Amino acid sequence: MNYNLKKTIIILLLQLCLFFSFGQTKKYYCKLPKNDPAHFDPYYNGHLRENFNPQQTDFSKEYLNLQTKRYAKKTNELNKSLQYDYSSIWLTGERQQNGIIGLNYQRIQFHIDNVTQSTKSDTYIVKGKSKVNKNICNFTGELKLIKLFYGECEDPKYKKCAELFGNYIFYEDSTQNHSGFFKGIMECSIYLDQTGKRMLVDESWDEADGYWNRTFIGTWTDYKTKKEKKCIWGDYRLPFTFDFDTGDGEMIVSDKYVMNGWKEYNDGSELIEVANDKLELKNKWWKTK
Repeated sequence: MNYNLKKTIIILLLQLCLFFSFGQTKKYYCKLPKNDPAHFDPYYNGHLRENFNPQQTDFSKEYLNLQTKRYAKKTNELNKSLQYDYSSIWLTGERQQNGIIGLNYQRIQFHIDNVTQSTKSDTYIVKGKSKVNKNICNFTGELKLIKLFYGECEDPKYKKCAELFGNYIFYEDSTQNHSGFFKGIMECSIYLDQTGKRMLVDESWDEADGYWNRTFIGTWTDYKTKKEKKCIWGDYRLPFTFDFDTGDGEMIVSDKYVMNGWKEYNDGSELIEVANDKLELKNKWWKTK
């Protein structure tokens, strides 16, 4: 069965699980049993608490295990696919990626503007910037590819489609304020372009409910205090964030966390409409020197 079809079925199943809010106390009611597969999809956060601890800091191992289980009958074909160029996959261009840092789900924003292959064919050097409130840090580090599974393509024009996994460690500039390093697991949906040489990010289902892609899930560790914080970012929906996202078709940040940097995201005021009804960010903060 096509993976995106499976996702749609899980969404429908989870709609059977009713969410009610009584003042500040939130209660979850679900007709599905605790061991139902729907409760083990990291992107359907409302009922993850039945099987996972919301106070846990690092979910990178759990994420990799859950996301690769669906390929149990497939072969990891990364070694056969290292001749392709993957460098453009993580570039954010004129966009940004949103994420959370800490158990209070403080907003963190990312922009990746440079990716090059290292001397090792499975490793890429990544450079970009992170932003929390007004604090901006430069970072650089490595992303090492570890697994690749081929599957069906949503778009018939694509030669091949696959799911890619990797380990990352990104170091912020230690001379900058409130700096540290990011470490964890990355997952991305990709496809082979018509030249048969480059792998590109697959956004063929980016208008679907529950869309996510280019997900980074792991931790951030402060250089000075050595304190480790939960840190997850990516395109649109985020995994293992429990009561953070209350949206149905799109991500909507819970009122509980909206003041932790998410107000302009929720109300859309950070965007401006340009030609052809296209929306862009007002503040291209990564261009700040």
